[in-house]
Amino acid sequence: MRTNVLAVSLALAVVGAAVAGCDPTTQPRSADVTKTTAAEAAEFSTDEASFLEEIRINDAALPGKSAEELVTAGYATCEHLRGGVSVLDETSAVEQAYRFDQGPLFVSAATTNLCPDFVS
Repeated sequence: MRTNVLAVSLALAVVGAAVAGCDPTTQPRSADVTKTTAAEAAEFSTDEASFLEEIRINDAALPGKSAEELVTAGYATCEHLRGGVSVLDETSAVEQAYRFDQGPLFVSAATTNLCPDFVS
């Protein structure tokens, strides 16, 4: 299982770096998302790696946050929603707390990958 996670994470990091390098005008909000090393990628579960990949694809990374901080914030979003915060309120809170306009994409990535049980 750990080998599969490492392989998937490494592949995501390589693809992310390649895509980010294609157009220098479209840099992701958090450089750390595309600069994840193989050792760092091994720290993330498959769900976490999928969350980071969705964040990268949608350019919905929280400004200035590392991959680890993004995952932590994603889990916090899940906990807020499970605690009764509405999706709209959580989206607004994320946008205000991190001063960016991609709250819906960030919350969607979190619920899809880190707490899919919330959606169902």
